[in-house]
Amino acid sequence: MRIGVYGAGREVGRSAILVEASKTRVLLDYGVKITETVPEFPLPFEGLVDGIIVSHAHLDHTGYVPHYFQESEANVFMTPPTKDLSLLLWKDMIKVAKRKEIEPPYAMKDIKEAESFTVTYDYYEMVPVTSETSFEFYDAGHIPGSAFTKLYTPEGKILYTGDFKIEATRLHNGADLTGIEADVLIMESTYADEDHPPRKLLEQRFVESVKETLDEGGFVILPVFAVGRAQEMVDILVSNGVDAPIWFDGMAREATKIILRYPEYIANPGRLKRIMRKVHWIRTSADRKRALEEPGVIVTTAGMMQGGPVIFYTTALRNDPKSKVIFTGYLVEDTPGRRLLEEGVFEADGYEFKTELKVERYDFSAHAGRSELFEIVRRVNPSHVVVVHGDEENAIRLAEELNEQEGVKAFAPKLGERVDIDL
Repeated sequence: MRIGVYGAGREVGRSAILVEASKTRVLLDYGVKITETVPEFPLPFEGLVDGIIVSHAHLDHTGYVPHYFQESEANVFMTPPTKDLSLLLWKDMIKVAKRKEIEPPYAMKDIKEAESFTVTYDYYEMVPVTSETSFEFYDAGHIPGSAFTKLYTPEGKILYTGDFKIEATRLHNGADLTGIEADVLIMESTYADEDHPPRKLLEQRFVESVKETLDEGGFVILPVFAVGRAQEMVDILVSNGVDAPIWFDGMAREATKIILRYPEYIANPGRLKRIMRKVHWIRTSADRKRALEEPGVIVTTAGMMQGGPVIFYTTALRNDPKSKVIFTGYLVEDTPGRRLLEEGVFEADGYEFKTELKVERYDFSAHAGRSELFEIVRRVNPSHVVVVHGDEENAIRLAEELNEQEGVKAFAPKLGERVDIDL
């Protein structure tokens, strides 16, 4: 079999993994890398594919799928919540491109075409791609609807992790590792260099920081990913008795409605529904102004500050040393969030200024930490591992360690590189 890495090779973003086994060609994810200017897209590859399998809805894994339909067509496979969330994010990507006055990678007609070719399956259903190749989804524990993909080919079994997390969070019970044994493992390596802090201790420190800021008369801006992180942060704030207005803005509103339509894909849908009744949902510009009338917490997109309402709040509070921006997830290089954290400078949508806001980051990652990456290798028990979706240093080092410590043949392909595997 041959595995071509046309995105996410020694980088985080634009995942696009082409698996060729016997006469079948399957594309695992087809994403974009969001930057402050023009998004980066997967490298082109020759020929058509028999199917596109999407691991989850985040744009770095699904954001380029509609582009495929500009020149061709293929069945697209995903879980039901991934489909609805992907449609939301695809449409928003066109809006963002137009606002930035750049050419969007596809049009609404391409989204409609992609939607018409998308078929959804729940976990543990055996799905044929061709007469000789099939797959099934397993819960990956990353965001609602995220999935491991286990491919069955004439040349062997392949497990693709996409993004995953084994440890339980407030939103998920963690990845399901039963039945995931395979000959080849294609795995993420985002946090190959570190383990995440214990969740309870992290929550405690985060809530203490929020309450301290509010007690001093400041506001807390929480830039969040619309899918998964936004809902978890509200849960943490409400459950820990944050006694101040909690405002909820941006695309996270619609994402929450979608997530609640699929209660079987989250750990405690009843609690999430109750908690979301306690926040102030922002729908208009007047609501945004009201959110700044008294100290409170503003949970808003986008998580890396590339766009969305977070720009309004950061600009409005930029000269307030009592207020704080708190990041809760991964910040890709060259994003406005990363620069604000490291330099105290905010640059997005034509704005650039030095801010007096305090800036902190807490590692509420929905990705596997270092120990979990080694655990999944042991559970899958593959003979070959292909390491993707991590920065160059992490990906290369993890492949080397797996070779030395786990007795597998591990590779960290460069972008555009193809790996031939003989089982």
